[in-house]
Amino acid sequence: MKRQALLLSIITLLLLSPSVWAAGDNSTSHIRSYDSGSLIQSDGSLWLWGYNQSVPTRVEGKPDVVKTFSNIINEGDLVFTLQDHSAWYVPRNNIAESVKFVPLEGLQNLAAVSNLNDHVLALSSEGSISSAERLDNGNISSPFQTLSGIDEVANIDSYYEERPDYEERWIFLKKDGSVWKNTKALQGFEPISSLKDITSIAKNIALKKDGTVWTWPKEFDKNATPSETLSVSQIQALSDIKTIKANRYSNLAIDQQGRLRFWGATVTGYSDNTTYHNENTPVLLTGVKDVKDAFFAERSILALTTAGNVYVASLDGEKLPSNAPFTLLAKNIQSIKAGPRHVIMQKTDGTLWGWGVNKHAQLGIGDYEFLYSSPVPVQKPILVRLNGSPVSLSNGVITHNGQAFIPLRSVFDKLGAEIAYDFNSKIAKMNQSKTEDHPVSLEVNFKTSQTKVNDKAVKFTNPPFMVNGIGYLPLRLLSETLGAKVDWIQKEDTIEITTK
Repeated sequence: MKRQALLLSIITLLLLSPSVWAAGDNSTSHIRSYDSGSLIQSDGSLWLWGYNQSVPTRVEGKPDVVKTFSNIINEGDLVFTLQDHSAWYVPRNNIAESVKFVPLEGLQNLAAVSNLNDHVLALSSEGSISSAERLDNGNISSPFQTLSGIDEVANIDSYYEERPDYEERWIFLKKDGSVWKNTKALQGFEPISSLKDITSIAKNIALKKDGTVWTWPKEFDKNATPSETLSVSQIQALSDIKTIKANRYSNLAIDQQGRLRFWGATVTGYSDNTTYHNENTPVLLTGVKDVKDAFFAERSILALTTAGNVYVASLDGEKLPSNAPFTLLAKNIQSIKAGPRHVIMQKTDGTLWGWGVNKHAQLGIGDYEFLYSSPVPVQKPILVRLNGSPVSLSNGVITHNGQAFIPLRSVFDKLGAEIAYDFNSKIAKMNQSKTEDHPVSLEVNFKTSQTKVNDKAVKFTNPPFMVNGIGYLPLRLLSETLGAKVDWIQKEDTIEITTK
Protein backbone atom coordinates (compact mmCIF):
# COMPACT_ATOMS: atom_id res chain seq x y z
CA MET A 1 0.00 0.00 0.00
CA LYS A 2 1.36 3.39 -0.95
CA ARG A 3 2.58 5.90 1.59
CA GLN A 4 0.41 8.69 0.20
CA ALA A 5 -2.67 6.50 0.46
CA LEU A 6 -1.84 5.84 4.09
CA LEU A 7 -1.49 9.54 4.77
CA LEU A 8 -4.84 10.13 3.14
CA SER A 9 -6.31 7.33 5.21
CA ILE A 10 -5.18 8.86 8.47
CA ILE A 11 -6.40 12.30 7.41
CA THR A 12 -9.80 11.47 5.95
CA LEU A 13 -10.56 8.79 8.59
CA LEU A 14 -13.80 6.89 9.38
CA LEU A 15 -15.23 7.21 12.90
CA LEU A 16 -14.19 4.61 15.45
CA SER A 17 -16.78 3.04 17.75
CA PRO A 18 -17.21 5.39 20.75
CA SER A 19 -17.37 2.47 23.19
CA VAL A 20 -13.87 1.42 22.18
CA TRP A 21 -12.36 4.77 23.10
CA ALA A 22 -14.39 5.63 26.19
CA ALA A 23 -12.01 6.93 28.85
CA GLY A 24 -12.02 4.82 31.98
CA ASP A 25 -13.76 1.84 30.37
CA ASN A 26 -13.80 -1.59 32.00
CA SER A 27 -11.21 -3.25 29.78
CA THR A 28 -8.42 -5.09 31.55
CA SER A 29 -5.80 -2.74 32.95
CA HIS A 30 -2.19 -3.23 31.90
CA ILE A 31 -0.89 -0.95 34.66
CA ARG A 32 1.67 -2.71 36.86
CA SER A 33 2.26 0.25 39.17
CA TYR A 34 1.63 3.98 39.21
CA ASP A 35 2.61 7.17 40.98
CA SER A 36 1.25 10.72 41.13
CA GLY A 37 2.65 11.56 37.66
CA SER A 38 3.71 8.30 36.04
CA LEU A 39 2.83 4.66 35.51
CA ILE A 40 4.59 1.46 34.52
CA GLN A 41 2.83 -0.92 32.14
CA SER A 42 3.06 -4.69 32.47
CA ASP A 43 5.62 -4.72 29.63
CA GLY A 44 7.98 -2.50 31.67
CA SER A 45 7.33 0.66 29.64
CA LEU A 46 7.26 4.00 31.46
CA TRP A 47 4.53 6.58 30.82
CA LEU A 48 4.68 10.20 32.06
CA TRP A 49 2.22 13.04 32.32
CA GLY A 50 2.35 16.60 33.64
CA TYR A 51 3.97 19.83 32.41
CA ASN A 52 4.61 19.32 28.66
CA GLN A 53 2.69 16.00 28.57
CA SER A 54 -1.02 16.56 29.24
CA VAL A 55 -1.84 12.82 29.10
CA PRO A 56 0.15 9.61 29.75
CA THR A 57 2.90 9.52 27.12
CA ARG A 58 5.20 6.57 26.54
CA VAL A 59 8.91 7.05 27.18
CA GLU A 60 11.02 5.63 24.37
CA GLY A 61 14.47 4.14 24.89
CA LYS A 62 13.97 3.24 28.56
CA PRO A 63 12.51 -0.29 28.65
CA ASP A 64 12.25 -2.57 31.68
CA VAL A 65 11.41 0.12 34.24
CA VAL A 66 11.07 -1.36 37.73
CA LYS A 67 10.09 1.46 40.09
CA THR A 68 9.32 5.18 40.15
CA PHE A 69 9.75 7.88 42.80
CA SER A 70 7.79 11.11 42.24
CA ASN A 71 8.12 14.73 43.42
CA ILE A 72 11.76 14.34 44.40
CA ILE A 73 13.02 17.89 43.84
CA ASN A 74 10.12 19.86 42.40
CA GLU A 75 6.50 18.88 41.96
CA GLY A 76 6.29 16.45 39.05
CA ASP A 77 9.95 15.41 39.13
CA LEU A 78 10.64 11.72 38.75
CA VAL A 79 13.36 9.21 39.57
CA PHE A 80 13.03 5.72 38.12
CA THR A 81 15.06 2.52 38.18
CA LEU A 82 15.64 -0.11 35.49
CA GLN A 83 16.11 -3.85 35.70
CA ASP A 84 19.86 -3.31 35.48
CA HIS A 85 19.52 -1.47 38.85
CA SER A 86 20.53 1.89 37.36
CA ALA A 87 18.70 5.07 38.42
CA TRP A 88 17.58 7.99 36.24
CA TYR A 89 16.27 11.45 37.01
CA VAL A 90 13.59 13.32 35.04
CA PRO A 91 13.32 17.05 35.90
CA ARG A 92 9.74 18.20 35.29
CA ASN A 93 9.54 21.86 36.21
CA ASN A 94 9.15 23.65 32.89
CA ILE A 95 6.13 23.31 30.61
CA ALA A 96 8.20 24.51 27.62
CA GLU A 97 10.92 21.87 27.90
CA SER A 98 10.95 18.39 26.41
CA VAL A 99 11.50 15.38 28.63
CA LYS A 100 15.12 14.89 29.69
CA PHE A 101 16.74 11.84 31.30
CA VAL A 102 19.72 12.33 33.59
CA PRO A 103 21.67 9.25 34.75
CA LEU A 104 22.22 9.22 38.51
CA GLU A 105 25.74 7.89 38.73
CA GLY A 106 26.71 6.12 41.92
CA LEU A 107 23.23 4.77 42.66
CA GLN A 108 22.31 1.09 42.56
CA ASN A 109 19.34 -0.85 43.99
CA LEU A 110 17.44 2.31 44.89
CA ALA A 111 14.77 1.85 47.60
CA ALA A 112 13.83 5.44 48.56
CA VAL A 113 14.71 9.05 47.75
CA SER A 114 14.26 12.18 49.86
CA ASN A 115 15.31 15.80 49.41
CA LEU A 116 15.52 18.99 51.34
CA ASN A 117 16.95 22.40 50.55
CA ASP A 118 20.56 21.58 49.70
CA HIS A 119 20.76 17.81 49.42
CA VAL A 120 19.16 14.72 47.93
CA LEU A 121 19.54 11.47 49.85
CA ALA A 122 19.07 8.01 48.36
CA LEU A 123 18.51 4.78 50.29
CA SER A 124 19.65 1.48 48.78
CA SER A 125 17.89 -1.83 49.39
CA GLU A 126 20.99 -2.89 51.34
CA GLY A 127 20.47 -0.01 53.79
CA SER A 128 23.28 2.36 52.75
CA ILE A 129 22.76 6.11 52.26
CA SER A 130 24.15 8.17 49.36
CA SER A 131 24.06 11.94 48.99
CA ALA A 132 24.15 14.50 46.18
CA GLU A 133 23.85 18.26 46.20
CA ARG A 134 21.17 20.26 44.45
CA LEU A 135 22.33 22.63 41.73
CA ASP A 136 21.30 26.28 41.51
CA ASN A 137 18.61 25.33 38.98
CA GLY A 138 17.18 22.79 41.45
CA ASN A 139 18.39 19.69 39.60
CA ILE A 140 20.52 16.90 41.05
CA SER A 141 24.31 16.99 40.92
CA SER A 142 25.64 13.55 40.06
CA PRO A 143 27.45 11.33 41.03
CA PHE A 144 26.08 10.37 44.44
CA GLN A 145 28.55 9.73 47.26
CA THR A 146 28.03 7.04 49.91
CA LEU A 147 27.82 8.49 53.43
CA SER A 148 29.94 6.92 56.13
CA GLY A 149 28.71 6.53 59.69
CA ILE A 150 25.17 5.48 58.82
CA ASP A 151 24.07 2.05 57.53
CA GLU A 152 21.41 -0.65 57.92
CA VAL A 153 18.76 2.02 57.23
CA ALA A 154 15.13 1.03 56.56
CA ASN A 155 13.66 4.47 55.83
CA ILE A 156 14.61 8.16 55.68
CA ASP A 157 12.75 11.44 56.15
CA SER A 158 13.61 15.10 56.51
CA TYR A 159 12.20 18.42 57.63
CA TYR A 160 13.26 21.96 58.52
CA GLU A 161 14.22 23.02 62.03
CA GLU A 162 13.88 26.65 63.06
CA ARG A 163 16.94 27.88 65.04
CA PRO A 164 15.65 30.60 64.21
CA ASP A 165 16.80 30.20 60.62
CA TYR A 166 15.65 27.11 58.78
CA GLU A 167 18.14 24.25 58.86
CA GLU A 168 18.05 20.77 57.36
CA ARG A 169 17.28 17.86 59.66
CA TRP A 170 17.59 14.28 58.44
CA ILE A 171 16.05 11.33 60.31
CA PHE A 172 16.99 7.70 59.66
CA LEU A 173 14.98 4.67 60.78
CA LYS A 174 17.29 1.69 61.08
CA LYS A 175 16.33 -1.92 60.53
CA ASP A 176 16.82 -2.64 64.24
CA GLY A 177 14.09 -0.11 65.16
CA SER A 178 16.44 2.65 66.31
CA VAL A 179 16.22 6.21 64.98
CA TRP A 180 19.27 8.28 64.07
CA LYS A 181 19.79 11.93 63.11
CA ASN A 182 22.52 13.96 61.48
CA THR A 183 24.59 16.07 63.87
CA LYS A 184 26.19 18.64 61.56
CA ALA A 185 25.12 18.91 57.96
CA LEU A 186 25.70 15.33 56.76
CA GLN A 187 29.12 14.89 58.34
CA GLY A 188 28.04 12.98 61.45
CA PHE A 189 25.22 10.79 62.76
CA GLU A 190 24.02 9.72 66.19
CA PRO A 191 21.08 7.78 67.64
CA ILE A 192 18.11 9.46 69.29
CA SER A 193 18.52 7.56 72.53
CA SER A 194 14.86 7.62 73.62
CA LEU A 195 13.54 5.98 70.45
CA LYS A 196 13.59 2.18 70.24
CA ASP A 197 11.36 -0.42 68.58
CA ILE A 198 10.21 2.17 66.04
CA THR A 199 8.31 0.87 63.00
CA SER A 200 7.60 4.12 61.12
CA ILE A 201 8.80 7.74 60.93
CA ALA A 202 7.16 10.84 59.43
CA LYS A 203 8.95 14.18 59.78
CA ASN A 204 9.34 14.70 63.55
CA ILE A 205 7.05 11.92 64.75
CA ALA A 206 7.73 8.20 65.22
CA LEU A 207 5.45 5.20 65.65
CA LYS A 208 6.50 2.53 68.13
CA LYS A 209 5.76 -1.19 67.84
CA ASP A 210 3.38 -0.94 70.81
CA GLY A 211 1.17 1.61 68.96
CA THR A 212 2.39 4.69 70.83
CA VAL A 213 3.50 7.83 68.99
CA TRP A 214 6.50 9.95 69.95
CA THR A 215 7.60 13.42 68.87
CA TRP A 216 10.29 16.03 69.29
CA PRO A 217 10.32 19.78 68.60
CA LYS A 218 11.06 21.46 65.28
CA GLU A 219 11.45 24.94 66.77
CA PHE A 220 14.41 25.81 68.98
CA ASP A 221 15.84 28.74 70.88
CA LYS A 222 18.04 30.88 68.66
CA ASN A 223 21.11 29.88 70.71
CA ALA A 224 20.47 26.13 70.36
CA THR A 225 22.97 24.10 68.35
CA PRO A 226 22.01 21.42 65.78
CA SER A 227 23.88 18.80 67.80
CA GLU A 228 21.93 19.29 71.02
CA THR A 229 20.02 16.30 72.42
CA LEU A 230 16.47 16.10 71.11
CA SER A 231 13.80 16.11 73.80
CA VAL A 232 11.52 13.21 72.84
CA SER A 233 8.07 12.88 74.38
CA GLN A 234 5.07 10.59 73.96
CA ILE A 235 1.85 12.03 72.49
CA GLN A 236 -0.46 10.88 75.27
CA ALA A 237 -3.67 11.29 73.27
CA LEU A 238 -2.54 8.61 70.77
CA SER A 239 -2.57 4.85 71.40
CA ASP A 240 -3.08 1.67 69.41
CA ILE A 241 -1.91 3.54 66.28
CA LYS A 242 -1.07 1.62 63.08
CA THR A 243 -0.28 4.43 60.60
CA ILE A 244 1.21 7.93 60.83
CA LYS A 245 1.38 10.57 58.10
CA ALA A 246 2.87 14.07 58.06
CA ASN A 247 3.57 16.97 55.76
CA ARG A 248 5.44 20.17 56.58
CA TYR A 249 2.65 21.57 58.76
CA SER A 250 0.23 18.82 59.80
CA ASN A 251 -0.05 15.22 61.00
CA LEU A 252 -2.46 12.28 60.80
CA ALA A 253 -2.74 9.04 62.77
CA ILE A 254 -4.94 6.00 62.10
CA ASP A 255 -5.59 3.54 64.92
CA GLN A 256 -6.33 -0.19 64.78
CA GLN A 257 -10.08 0.56 64.79
CA GLY A 258 -9.79 2.71 61.67
CA ARG A 259 -10.31 6.01 63.50
CA LEU A 260 -8.55 9.11 62.16
CA ARG A 261 -6.88 11.82 64.25
CA PHE A 262 -5.44 15.14 63.17
CA TRP A 263 -3.09 17.65 64.74
CA GLY A 264 -1.02 20.50 63.37
CA ALA A 265 -1.98 23.44 61.19
CA THR A 266 -5.14 24.57 59.47
CA VAL A 267 -4.95 27.47 57.01
CA THR A 268 -6.61 30.80 56.29
CA GLY A 269 -5.79 33.38 53.62
CA TYR A 270 -3.79 33.08 50.43
CA SER A 271 -0.40 34.13 49.07
CA ASP A 272 1.30 36.67 51.36
CA ASN A 273 -1.72 36.64 53.66
CA THR A 274 -1.54 32.90 54.37
CA THR A 275 -1.82 32.16 58.10
CA TYR A 276 -1.30 28.79 59.80
CA HIS A 277 -3.25 27.97 62.96
CA ASN A 278 -1.67 25.24 65.07
CA GLU A 279 -3.45 22.71 67.25
CA ASN A 280 -0.95 20.52 69.10
CA THR A 281 -3.49 18.14 70.68
CA PRO A 282 -4.71 15.38 68.31
CA VAL A 283 -8.40 15.69 67.39
CA LEU A 284 -10.50 12.58 66.77
CA LEU A 285 -12.34 13.16 63.47
CA THR A 286 -15.78 11.60 63.81
CA GLY A 287 -16.94 12.34 60.24
CA VAL A 288 -15.21 9.29 58.77
CA LYS A 289 -14.84 5.67 59.93
CA ASP A 290 -13.00 2.49 58.97
CA VAL A 291 -10.07 4.45 57.56
CA LYS A 292 -7.50 2.35 55.71
CA ASP A 293 -5.17 5.17 54.61
CA ALA A 294 -5.10 8.97 54.68
CA PHE A 295 -3.35 11.73 52.76
CA PHE A 296 -2.75 15.47 52.60
CA ALA A 297 -3.23 17.27 49.27
CA GLU A 298 -3.31 21.05 48.93
CA ARG A 299 -5.60 22.19 51.78
CA SER A 300 -7.44 18.93 52.23
CA ILE A 301 -7.40 15.62 54.06
CA LEU A 302 -8.37 12.56 52.01
CA ALA A 303 -9.37 9.36 53.79
CA LEU A 304 -9.58 5.96 52.05
CA THR A 305 -11.85 3.49 53.87
CA THR A 306 -11.71 -0.29 53.94
CA ALA A 307 -14.85 -0.31 51.76
CA GLY A 308 -12.96 1.56 49.01
CA ASN A 309 -14.64 4.94 49.52
CA VAL A 310 -12.66 8.17 49.53
CA TYR A 311 -13.81 11.08 51.68
CA VAL A 312 -12.41 14.62 51.73
CA ALA A 313 -12.36 17.31 54.43
CA SER A 314 -11.08 20.86 54.13
CA LEU A 315 -8.24 22.32 56.21
CA ASP A 316 -9.44 25.86 55.53
CA GLY A 317 -10.28 27.68 58.72
CA GLU A 318 -8.83 28.63 62.08
CA LYS A 319 -9.58 25.21 63.57
CA LEU A 320 -10.55 21.70 62.49
CA PRO A 321 -13.37 20.57 64.81
CA SER A 322 -13.92 16.94 65.76
CA ASN A 323 -17.16 16.88 63.76
CA ALA A 324 -15.58 18.41 60.63
CA PRO A 325 -17.62 17.24 57.61
CA PHE A 326 -16.15 14.62 55.28
CA THR A 327 -17.68 14.53 51.78
CA LEU A 328 -17.76 11.37 49.65
CA LEU A 329 -15.37 11.90 46.76
CA ALA A 330 -15.06 8.52 45.02
CA LYS A 331 -16.05 4.84 45.30
CA ASN A 332 -14.37 1.55 44.42
CA ILE A 333 -10.87 2.92 45.07
CA GLN A 334 -8.13 0.42 45.91
CA SER A 335 -5.15 2.77 46.33
CA ILE A 336 -4.08 6.43 46.23
CA LYS A 337 -0.83 8.20 45.38
CA ALA A 338 -0.61 11.82 46.50
CA GLY A 339 1.34 14.76 45.12
CA PRO A 340 1.58 18.08 46.98
CA ARG A 341 -1.55 19.49 45.34
CA HIS A 342 -3.37 16.53 43.78
CA VAL A 343 -3.96 12.80 44.07
CA ILE A 344 -4.16 9.94 41.59
CA MET A 345 -6.52 7.11 42.57
CA GLN A 346 -6.75 3.60 41.12
CA LYS A 347 -10.15 1.97 41.01
CA THR A 348 -10.78 -1.73 41.44
CA ASP A 349 -11.20 -2.03 37.64
CA GLY A 350 -7.61 -0.76 37.21
CA THR A 351 -8.46 2.69 35.81
CA LEU A 352 -6.77 5.81 37.18
CA TRP A 353 -8.62 8.93 38.33
CA GLY A 354 -7.26 12.31 39.35
CA TRP A 355 -8.43 15.00 41.73
CA GLY A 356 -7.14 18.41 42.78
CA VAL A 357 -4.92 21.05 41.19
CA ASN A 358 -4.24 20.51 37.46
CA LYS A 359 -2.31 23.69 36.65
CA HIS A 360 0.52 21.70 35.07
CA ALA A 361 -1.59 18.76 33.80
CA GLN A 362 -0.98 16.81 37.02
CA LEU A 363 -4.21 14.85 36.47
CA GLY A 364 -3.35 13.56 32.99
CA ILE A 365 -6.80 14.37 31.64
CA GLY A 366 -5.57 16.21 28.52
CA ASP A 367 -5.97 19.85 29.52
CA TYR A 368 -4.56 22.51 31.84
CA GLU A 369 -7.69 23.54 33.75
CA PHE A 370 -6.43 24.81 37.11
CA LEU A 371 -8.57 22.70 39.43
CA TYR A 372 -10.93 19.73 39.40
CA SER A 373 -13.09 19.46 42.53
CA SER A 374 -14.55 16.13 41.37
CA PRO A 375 -12.49 13.11 40.22
CA VAL A 376 -11.71 12.96 36.50
CA PRO A 377 -10.38 9.97 34.50
CA VAL A 378 -6.69 9.96 33.68
CA GLN A 379 -6.43 9.35 29.95
CA LYS A 380 -5.71 5.74 29.10
CA PRO A 381 -2.11 5.01 28.02
CA ILE A 382 -2.51 4.09 24.34
CA LEU A 383 0.39 2.90 22.21
CA VAL A 384 0.63 3.79 18.50
CA ARG A 385 2.61 1.40 16.30
CA LEU A 386 3.58 1.93 12.67
CA ASN A 387 4.45 -1.30 10.87
CA GLY A 388 5.09 -2.98 14.20
CA SER A 389 7.34 -0.29 15.68
CA PRO A 390 6.20 2.10 18.44
CA VAL A 391 5.75 5.70 17.31
CA SER A 392 7.38 8.25 19.61
CA LEU A 393 4.63 10.75 20.44
CA SER A 394 5.28 14.29 21.63
CA ASN A 395 2.12 13.87 23.69
CA GLY A 396 -0.03 10.80 24.16
CA VAL A 397 -3.31 9.83 22.50
CA ILE A 398 -6.30 11.87 23.75
CA THR A 399 -9.90 10.67 23.73
CA HIS A 400 -12.73 13.20 23.39
CA ASN A 401 -16.38 12.13 23.30
CA GLY A 402 -15.32 8.55 22.76
CA GLN A 403 -13.11 9.36 19.77
CA ALA A 404 -9.32 9.03 19.59
CA PHE A 405 -7.07 11.95 18.61
CA ILE A 406 -3.35 11.77 17.80
CA PRO A 407 -0.70 14.50 17.56
CA LEU A 408 -0.47 15.68 13.96
CA ARG A 409 3.31 15.67 13.71
CA SER A 410 4.16 12.37 15.39
CA VAL A 411 2.85 9.97 12.76
CA PHE A 412 3.20 12.18 9.70
CA ASP A 413 6.87 12.88 10.40
CA LYS A 414 7.45 9.12 10.40
CA LEU A 415 5.89 8.97 6.95
CA GLY A 416 8.17 11.67 5.52
CA ALA A 417 5.58 14.43 5.31
CA GLU A 418 6.55 18.10 5.40
CA ILE A 419 4.68 20.02 8.10
CA ALA A 420 4.54 23.78 8.60
CA TYR A 421 2.71 25.76 11.28
CA ASP A 422 1.94 29.48 11.38
CA PHE A 423 1.71 30.58 15.02
CA ASN A 424 -0.15 33.79 14.16
CA SER A 425 -2.89 32.29 12.00
CA LYS A 426 -2.88 28.95 13.88
CA ILE A 427 -2.90 27.15 10.52
CA ALA A 428 -1.02 23.88 10.06
CA LYS A 429 -0.15 22.59 6.60
CA MET A 430 1.09 19.12 5.71
CA ASN A 431 2.31 18.09 2.28
CA GLN A 432 3.42 14.76 0.88
CA SER A 433 4.75 15.78 -2.53
CA LYS A 434 7.01 12.93 -3.54
CA THR A 435 6.64 11.72 -7.13
CA GLU A 436 3.98 9.04 -6.65
CA ASP A 437 0.46 8.65 -7.90
CA HIS A 438 -1.58 10.58 -5.34
CA PRO A 439 0.19 13.39 -3.44
CA VAL A 440 -1.69 14.47 -0.32
CA SER A 441 -2.07 17.90 1.23
CA LEU A 442 -3.74 18.79 4.51
CA GLU A 443 -4.61 22.19 5.96
CA VAL A 444 -6.07 22.67 9.46
CA ASN A 445 -7.14 26.00 10.90
CA PHE A 446 -7.06 25.44 14.67
CA LYS A 447 -8.90 28.73 15.26
CA THR A 448 -11.94 27.80 13.20
CA SER A 449 -11.45 23.99 13.03
CA GLN A 450 -11.80 24.25 9.24
CA THR A 451 -9.96 21.33 7.64
CA LYS A 452 -9.10 20.73 3.99
CA VAL A 453 -7.75 17.58 2.36
CA ASN A 454 -6.38 18.20 -1.15
CA ASP A 455 -8.16 21.61 -1.02
CA LYS A 456 -11.54 19.99 -0.29
CA ALA A 457 -13.31 20.78 2.98
CA VAL A 458 -13.71 17.90 5.44
CA LYS A 459 -16.16 18.08 8.36
CA PHE A 460 -15.66 16.24 11.65
CA THR A 461 -18.12 15.36 14.37
CA ASN A 462 -15.34 16.19 16.82
CA PRO A 463 -13.08 18.85 15.27
CA PRO A 464 -9.27 19.09 15.58
CA PHE A 465 -7.92 20.98 18.59
CA MET A 466 -4.67 22.10 20.22
CA VAL A 467 -3.24 21.34 23.65
CA ASN A 468 -0.12 23.19 24.80
CA GLY A 469 0.80 24.03 21.20
CA ILE A 470 0.32 20.46 19.94
CA GLY A 471 -2.21 19.97 17.14
CA TYR A 472 -4.53 16.96 17.41
CA LEU A 473 -6.47 15.26 14.62
CA PRO A 474 -9.20 12.61 15.01
CA LEU A 475 -8.08 9.10 14.14
CA ARG A 476 -10.57 7.09 12.09
CA LEU A 477 -10.49 3.67 10.58
CA LEU A 478 -10.03 3.59 6.77
CA SER A 479 -11.28 0.98 4.45
CA GLU A 480 -8.53 -1.09 2.88
CA THR A 481 -9.65 0.09 -0.55
CA LEU A 482 -8.17 3.50 0.23
CA GLY A 483 -4.85 1.84 0.93
CA ALA A 484 -4.64 1.94 4.73
CA LYS A 485 -5.15 -0.45 7.58
CA VAL A 486 -5.60 1.12 10.99
CA ASP A 487 -6.58 -1.33 13.74
CA TRP A 488 -7.58 -0.82 17.35
CA ILE A 489 -6.20 -3.74 19.38
CA GLN A 490 -8.32 -3.40 22.49
CA LYS A 491 -6.64 -6.08 24.62
CA GLU A 492 -3.30 -4.28 24.16
CA ASP A 493 -4.61 -0.68 24.20
CA THR A 494 -2.78 -0.20 20.91
CA ILE A 495 -3.45 1.55 17.59
CA GLU A 496 -1.75 -0.44 14.84
CA ILE A 497 -1.06 1.33 11.53
CA THR A 498 0.13 -1.00 8.77
CA THR A 499 1.50 -0.40 5.28
CA LYS A 500 2.64 -2.93 2.70
